[in-house]
Amino acid sequence: MTTAPIKRPILILTSAFGEGHNAAARNLALALRSLDPTREVEVRDLFAEAYGPLYKVAQKAYFLFINHFPSLWGGFYKFLDKDKATPGRVSVYKRAARLLSKRVEEMNPAVIASTYPGYNHLLDHLHGKVNRPFRTVTVVTDSITINSLWYSGHSDLFLVPNVVTAQVMEEAGVSRALLRVTGFPVPSLFETLRGERTSPGPSRPPKVLFLVNPGQKNASEILKHLGDVEGIELSAACGRDEELRTALQKIASTFDHPIKIEGWMDNLPERMAASHLVIAKAGGATVQECLAAATPLIMSQVIPGQEEGNAELLTTENCGCTATSPQAVGAAVRHAFSHGAQVWKTWETNAWKTGTPDGAKNSALAVLEEAEFQVD
Repeated sequence: MTTAPIKRPILILTSAFGEGHNAAARNLALALRSLDPTREVEVRDLFAEAYGPLYKVAQKAYFLFINHFPSLWGGFYKFLDKDKATPGRVSVYKRAARLLSKRVEEMNPAVIASTYPGYNHLLDHLHGKVNRPFRTVTVVTDSITINSLWYSGHSDLFLVPNVVTAQVMEEAGVSRALLRVTGFPVPSLFETLRGERTSPGPSRPPKVLFLVNPGQKNASEILKHLGDVEGIELSAACGRDEELRTALQKIASTFDHPIKIEGWMDNLPERMAASHLVIAKAGGATVQECLAAATPLIMSQVIPGQEEGNAELLTTENCGCTATSPQAVGAAVRHAFSHGAQVWKTWETNAWKTGTPDGAKNSALAVLEEAEFQVD
């Protein structure tokens, strides 16, 4: 009797600087476990494990800059893109490097998939760029405006969310043979949620969902202007920020029509798919999840640099619009549903064409192809 070859595990590396990295890692892991239940899959944020409280401080600083000093953040992002010495500076993260080295030695993964670009440079520092005992796959979580940190480190394969992003990376010098258009790894639930929503009509007011970004400074003003829009069914989600939820609830209570203020949503994919319109920042995961749900998006915040490409994708494909002032958000909602919701119908049709609800499955299949011949 022949023994089946041992399946070496898959290690997925992520970081919580932007929810898109974690969302991609989480959804990729779920898809891998579904497609190959006998293979071990592990998701780790080694920067968080290595630096603990300091990592949390860095996260708070990140949110402070993107919400209150976006221009400064945009300048720093461009510096990282242009500075050729930045990849070499990863060697200062010695604690994270030790943790990564130890985990690779213990786990002996067939593939290391990274949803955050810094890990590729750590792996270059530890293992060089040739003759590695594992394959490396990079899941790019941004669109169009791709920082060079994504591709300046070694990777055997780059999984990108759309064709235009592949073209941008190829023009930047990445071999077309290393690029695979898979779509963003959104929750696989979106594959079954599409088509369940009914169009708005005289007896069905449009459902509008406002997703408040942590620390978004103009959230209260946006809610006031949304509350003035007649004929919509409005909900706002505040995550786990109870102080913000209380503040928004006070504003909601001043209107003579109901506005639902909610906290953390465990059923966010279902809520996105059931809504006719989402209002949120132009994060990689949010944009791709709205497209996967075929739900138009009004982007109330666009972080310079890293989110500009996401906004460009959405507006170029005409699946929504950018409205970065509270007044503009209210006006955009009115415009979307005016004259029989003609603008909204166009946005929805284009979102159907642009979204990739099977992005997680596509990404997982690509990773498993890389792992196929990596046996003990």
